[in-house]
Amino acid sequence: MKQALKLPYIKTYFLTDSSTVLTWITRRDQWSVFVTNRISEIRKLTTLDDWLHISTDQNPADSLSRGCGPKQLQNWKRWQGPAWLQNPKEQWRKSAVNIDEKEVEIEKQKSVISANNTELVSISLQLARRFSRFSKMIRVMAWVLCFQPKSKD
Repeated sequence: MKQALKLPYIKTYFLTDSSTVLTWITRRDQWSVFVTNRISEIRKLTTLDDWLHISTDQNPADSLSRGCGPKQLQNWKRWQGPAWLQNPKEQWRKSAVNIDEKEVEIEKQKSVISANNTELVSISLQLARRFSRFSKMIRVMAWVLCFQPKSKD
């Protein structure tokens, strides 16, 4: 978005009301393949200092994700985000993040379970697990189908 608007030097911050996501970003634990792929992309593009926790009741995206009609959107008070974001960064309040260790352990166990899974799976499922980007998976699948022998049924 910064490139499209030609504003590359504007500092960007990311707000989330998910303590789970912040835990994934800040900790170097072994997560499931899906989470690891997404978090590695986030870490490439951002720094830990770019991320802030926001309470759910102040999250501007939350109202939109739960359904907001055009009339409500027109009069929506969250176009600028929470009021405290208008203040200098030094005055932003720091929200304490409560890490749910049970949830962390559940996500870690998912990675262990998937690592030990030896079931037979279709080639499309193997490709989906192998590639972190959908577009790359589709491109590889197209090549596979291109060179697959034609069956004569």
